[in-house]
Amino acid sequence: MKLDLESIKKLAKNIDEHNLSEITVEVNGTKLTMKKEEIKQETVTTNIKYMEQPAAISKDITIEKTESSAEDVIEGQEIISPMVGTYYSAPSPDSDDFVKVGDKIEVGDTVCIVEAMKMMNEVKSPISGTIVALKSENGKAVKKGDVLFLVK
Repeated sequence: MKLDLESIKKLAKNIDEHNLSEITVEVNGTKLTMKKEEIKQETVTTNIKYMEQPAAISKDITIEKTESSAEDVIEGQEIISPMVGTYYSAPSPDSDDFVKVGDKIEVGDTVCIVEAMKMMNEVKSPISGTIVALKSENGKAVKKGDVLFLVK
């Protein structure tokens, strides 16, 4: 099993289908815990953000690495790939990366490029914050929905 977006969606569906309150999965040293939250019908708040590239949706996620004795926890919102293509961290091979861990970003900042069918598509951040993790490798293929960055 691979902890990709589709696998995580299937796990979430299993929580609902089997009326579970929590599920924990560990794959290749990465531990994912999902908990079902009770939604009170008294208050429902919807927060919708409109962005230039609506496919780059962010979600809250917590990933724990269980390899070390003191567990490292990375929390943040995801910036995901809006399409299938090749991930590039910089505008050209001899240029600096658009972002690195620790960089502060704003909504609309270019964070990377995804090349699809010889077209270079700038991926713009749908959120503001600080980059806490880079989840893709320069020159590697990405799928629509793959996590590119975690932002806090």
